Amino acid sequence: MSTVHLLSGASGSAEQERQYASYFATVAEMLPGRNSPQTRSYGLHPSVGRGTIDVTTLRGGFRLVRYDVTFAEDHQVEYRFPSDRFELEACIDGSLRISEDFAGQDDLSRGSVSLTPPRATGGRLIHPAGQPYRGLSLTGCRNTLKPYLGSVGTEVFNDALDRLANAHGEDLYLGRGRRLASVSTTLVGLYGMRADSAANTLMIESRVMTAFADLIHAATERATDHDLHPHEVAALERIPAILWRTRHEIPTVADVAATVSMSPKRLSRGFKTLYGQSPMAYHRQRCLERAAELLVTTDWTVDRIGADVGYASASNFIYAFRRRHGCTPRSYRAERQRGA
Repeated sequence: MSTVHLLSGASGSAEQERQYASYFATVAEMLPGRNSPQTRSYGLHPSVGRGTIDVTTLRGGFRLVRYDVTFAEDHQVEYRFPSDRFELEACIDGSLRISEDFAGQDDLSRGSVSLTPPRATGGRLIHPAGQPYRGLSLTGCRNTLKPYLGSVGTEVFNDALDRLANAHGEDLYLGRGRRLASVSTTLVGLYGMRADSAANTLMIESRVMTAFADLIHAATERATDHDLHPHEVAALERIPAILWRTRHEIPTVADVAATVSMSPKRLSRGFKTLYGQSPMAYHRQRCLERAAELLVTTDWTVDRIGADVGYASASNFIYAFRRRHGCTPRSYRAERQRGA
């Protein structure tokens, strides 16, 4: 059985620094001749796999981490981070499996970008054995981003992150947020840059600022790249709450369209443009995410949780949950309790 490594705590805290130091000492060794005052380069131990991990510390303790690794066995990292954590990761090549307590699981694959939600996160990252992975991660806490936000400021930026989370939910965290395509392009360009001179460091920091500008653009310009009017966007954003309130007796698309004063065809097309899937598929996903949360945070029975999120039949709930999370509700709860 492969070792599970634990990373937790607030970004930059003494406890997290200790955990990261222990993690790197376990899986890798520092490479001579590749380090600088800002960057530490690590080579995987031959028994662990092959490849390198470079960690560059920027202003305010903000970190840029590059991965170019292939692990000999499934490499698993369990994580528990508070709500102020910021992490933006792009997969350059290969894939990485994310299994998060509330978001479910999916692969972060080539060209995908994952953005942490504005809440506490916990789960597990899995690098499949023999699968090469190249990726780049920008990490810190929301307070460490201030030097990169210029005159925009943290309030506007945090509001943009919240709007992205509200509009796209867990899809962003699992790398399914297609609205972040421009961010991926920026981060791919950042992957090959090294902070080995003052000029290069400045170029890296300017590229980080560009990535943050891309995030703000994705949150605030959603209605400008399609033919939806602002009032239609506002109406479409009401639909998740409408479906949640009526989850025990789901209305038809025509009923919802009448409620928000849109035609069914316009609603279906517009909703998929904003959320990447149909209203009902989005709603079912949200219900199952809520079920996963209740399994972890309450002692309710599986039947009660299924009923609470809108399933009249326990068997239908268990079937849907297994399809979404890869295991039964009881197995999901037991696994999370063992990891607590």
